[in-house]
Amino acid sequence: MHRLTKACWWACLFFLVLVGLVRAQEAIRVLDTEAEYTFSRELRFRLVAEADNPIVEVTLFYRPGWWATVSRAYPEDFNPSTKIDITVRERLQRGQIPPGTEIEYWWRLTDEAGNTLKTETYTLLYMDDRFEWQKIERGMIHFWYYDLPRDEAERLADISADALQRIAENFGVEPDRPVKIFAYNSKADMQEALISRGSTFEAQVVTLGTVVAPDTMLLLATHPEVEPTIYHELTHVVVGLATENPFADLPAWLNEGLAMYNEGELRADNRRALEEAIRRNDVFSVRSLTSPTGDPERVNLWYAQVYSLVDYLITTYGREKMHELLQVFAEGELPDRALEQVYGFDQDGLDQRWREWVGLPPRSTPKPTSEREEATKPVPQPEGQVREEPVPEPSRNPIALLCSFLPGLMLLGGFALWGIVRRPN
Repeated sequence: MHRLTKACWWACLFFLVLVGLVRAQEAIRVLDTEAEYTFSRELRFRLVAEADNPIVEVTLFYRPGWWATVSRAYPEDFNPSTKIDITVRERLQRGQIPPGTEIEYWWRLTDEAGNTLKTETYTLLYMDDRFEWQKIERGMIHFWYYDLPRDEAERLADISADALQRIAENFGVEPDRPVKIFAYNSKADMQEALISRGSTFEAQVVTLGTVVAPDTMLLLATHPEVEPTIYHELTHVVVGLATENPFADLPAWLNEGLAMYNEGELRADNRRALEEAIRRNDVFSVRSLTSPTGDPERVNLWYAQVYSLVDYLITTYGREKMHELLQVFAEGELPDRALEQVYGFDQDGLDQRWREWVGLPPRSTPKPTSEREEATKPVPQPEGQVREEPVPEPSRNPIALLCSFLPGLMLLGGFALWGIVRRPN
């Protein structure tokens, strides 16, 4: 009987503690919450809540699914009250958040008594709501389209699935999540989903496709070159997912070279540019290809050469080595060390071997000099300039001037004294 009484007391104590915790949680209660948006213009988050004591602080936290950081925002003109109905508005820049993004958000509320409530995490699917989207799934491809004939949309979805298969065969990598493709019907429609690059640029340049999130790309579906664009941009998506790390990005020659290679045969204008540059022995060094060229007259050569570098590595060493290289890059390794680890040479070694592969002579290098020659050779001066040593100005210090004449005066004085001593009486 005594044991039963003791157990009852423990049960009652546990119940009272549990009730206290629940009541503390219920000191602030969420009655309603919702989120909406105007595409590329604004996000709006609404919250209705009540509390036993006045709510004195409200904070909204939100994060698009692929962002690493969490944003926070506060309601404007907030007045503490036991019941609140507030809206938080966040202005957006054009293209700031891509279509198809899942935005996670939650609230934190604090009342006058110090009670704090963090709500559960809610999700908002952010789409380009100017259009009525339809979706076709082909395995890991989620192809979204509007106002496009169904058979054409299915053709493009099939091409996208084939591009994934080619990426897997060529480079040994596959996406670990569905890849979203949003197919736009015109430049004007698609432009609203892109980050602004200035009116002059946008008037002169047509974007055929671009990666806007790690798992999302936009596509101009009605352009004649839509097919190679799919192969190119999907390579960026899949390779980017496969090598994602917080330490280093792929060098541009490899990133763009893989995308060009996955398109298939090199385009005629690129091939001509490469052949002419090889004929003149005027190609880029591999190290200069780590970032895109800023010379518009050499863009065709730049893309042709990065294609050729990837072609050389795969043709000479096989696809398995390329897969191994991407795995090493996924660990955050830098280009030289990654190449040395997989192939046994760095970027300079790749440059030398590729030149030999395309029939170019080795790059000319300066004649080595001994340490003695290095120490005694003249210091080179910039062209158009003459090195001059500064000439010191005469001193204006009187004592210094006197000291400078003192040896001569002493000598004259000595001669005068010697003349006096020698003069006859």
